[in-house]
Amino acid sequence: MPGNVTVGLNGSPESFAAVRWAAQEAVLREVALRIIHIQDWPVPPGHVEHVVSSSAATAAHTEPGRSPKYEDLLARAAAEAEQAHPGLSVGAENVTGVGLASKVLLAEAETPGGMDLLVLGSQGLNRLTGFVIGTTSLPVAAASPCPVVLVRNGGADRGERPHRSEQPAGQLLLGIDPREAESEAPVLDFGFTEAARRSCGLQILHAWSFPPMYAYAQAADPGLGNELAAEIETNLERVVDPWKRRFPGVTVRTTAVAGAPGAELVYASPDADLVVVGRRERARPVGPRLGHVAHAVIHHATSPVAVVPHP
Repeated sequence: MPGNVTVGLNGSPESFAAVRWAAQEAVLREVALRIIHIQDWPVPPGHVEHVVSSSAATAAHTEPGRSPKYEDLLARAAAEAEQAHPGLSVGAENVTGVGLASKVLLAEAETPGGMDLLVLGSQGLNRLTGFVIGTTSLPVAAASPCPVVLVRNGGADRGERPHRSEQPAGQLLLGIDPREAESEAPVLDFGFTEAARRSCGLQILHAWSFPPMYAYAQAADPGLGNELAAEIETNLERVVDPWKRRFPGVTVRTTAVAGAPGAELVYASPDADLVVVGRRERARPVGPRLGHVAHAVIHHATSPVAVVPHP
């Protein structure tokens, strides 16, 4: 299914929330929905809890593509998507592979002519399982060549709102750094395109902090902070202006605040249907990784989070 929205299903409530979100997104994009199940093979010790809780202990010794348990999960998810969105083309399949599910998902994402968007469930951060669930979602978000959306069970409903005239428009939240405007073009393109599809507003937020050299100067001249803030706001408007002209139907609000970017995006996220952040594609000696801003938003924002790769 070229040009589809693909969603990963593992039977957890978060993954079913991801299926609901992905189905709505497929409708918005007017493309097919592909639901896939990938089980780590062999099942690692860290996933024993999921295996036992889903009554699939015996499936740990069976190749996942041949498990009736997972076939039933896929059939149920596909039926729910088709019932909620009549006319939507839905495909469901077990994808077999050796190794961690994250590696198999990345291989699927790298297939030429494959998915345009990958959607996964995420528990966010809590005391017990915040980093366990990250064994799949975080590595995929850090290395996927296509945008990845992470959806929580409790926060997914806002992202599933009907679009266009069916109810009042919501809002998307996008975090950028105007100093990186050229490299972050894919992030801006994703955010504006999503807002246009949903006929909703777009808040663009940039969080900044005083350079260390300003500490003594600000003490001598308290008005210096206001001057710097005004300059940053002007620069942000300059960066966003071409995109506003390209998408005249999108209502845009730009905000520049003094603070830590990750924290400020998390603070603003409760009012957003979707939070959009960027992730650099640069190769690193230790392999791809998420930046601190994306990492903070994924773990703490209650709304769905889109991670968009950029140079």
